[in-house]
Amino acid sequence: MPATTDPAVARAWLTDHSAAGTEGVVAKRLDQPYRPGGRTWRKIRTRLTAEAVVGGVLGSIARPEALILGRYDTNGRLRVAGRTTPLPRPARTELGRILTPEAAGTHPWPVTIPSSRFGQRPSEPIDYVQVAPRTVVELEVDTSFEQDRWRHATRYVRVRADLHPGDVLVLDPPA
Repeated sequence: MPATTDPAVARAWLTDHSAAGTEGVVAKRLDQPYRPGGRTWRKIRTRLTAEAVVGGVLGSIARPEALILGRYDTNGRLRVAGRTTPLPRPARTELGRILTPEAAGTHPWPVTIPSSRFGQRPSEPIDYVQVAPRTVVELEVDTSFEQDRWRHATRYVRVRADLHPGDVLVLDPPA
């Protein structure tokens, strides 16, 4: 495993190697041994921004607690791509004014989603409120994007009123 004491080299690993799957670096003191179960080492993740379409919420539409996110595949199908961490209070208020319910029976997703779609194991069904997939949001994400989804929860940054859902990056269709 590579190691360095040079912060510039560690920064380069974070920024230059994310496409190769490097999620981050571990920072620790030179004299600090690994202790199982301890929290003395820090993992610093590479963070990027991305856009996604809001397809559902945890909580209520009027006061969403977290967002269920989607991205379109090349066939035009909105695929579940992840979820956010709990939303800050101001974002709950802002999104509560913008999001609208989807007409019954017209949403592209089932009424429950397996938690494995969000990287959570063992998989449990997640109940959520479907919303009309018209709102695009900007997110802070890490580099763990696999099988057309973010493996870890994303962080909400802002609404992208300047973008239409069709403007969001298209995913390759599943094999």
